[in-house]
Amino acid sequence: MASKIKFLDLTAQYKSIKKEIDLAIKKVLESGQFIGGKEVERFERKFAKFCGVKYAISVNSGTDALFLSLKSLGIGPGDEVITTPFTFIATAEVIANSGAKPVFVDIDPKTFNIDPSKIEKAITKKTKAIIPVHLFGQMADMDEIMRIAKKYKLFVIEDAAQRLVQNTKVKKQEQ
Repeated sequence: MASKIKFLDLTAQYKSIKKEIDLAIKKVLESGQFIGGKEVERFERKFAKFCGVKYAISVNSGTDALFLSLKSLGIGPGDEVITTPFTFIATAEVIANSGAKPVFVDIDPKTFNIDPSKIEKAITKKTKAIIPVHLFGQMADMDEIMRIAKKYKLFVIEDAAQRLVQNTKVKKQEQ
């Protein structure tokens, strides 16, 4: 008989913070501001503080966040970006849509994250950035990735969509 244990039970997660989520949605619906507005600005300020950075800019998806990050760094045709093949298609898709070439580096079989020991072998004169993907709530080895990036003067764009979802404890926010 197959197991009935869910890999990730989003329903249980929602139920644990239902009142808070429903109230936040109600505020947005009542304001009529579905793009931008006071609630989005508030979220961006709180998220920036949570991340320990000066600014945070929200977009409609992780795909757009990655794409805008590449474009803001001037990455495009003729460039190469190192990433992992073990991720959602959007990571490679945004690299290709920016005009750059995705270069895949295999994963560490223990963490399922990009294997830093294989990154340097993939670097060429055309390499402009590394996009590590944090999977299943585990961070890639950022100390080693940043060391390599500094050595070769490469940008690093972290795909942390699963990192935040898996490891962020939701705190009751003052309304």
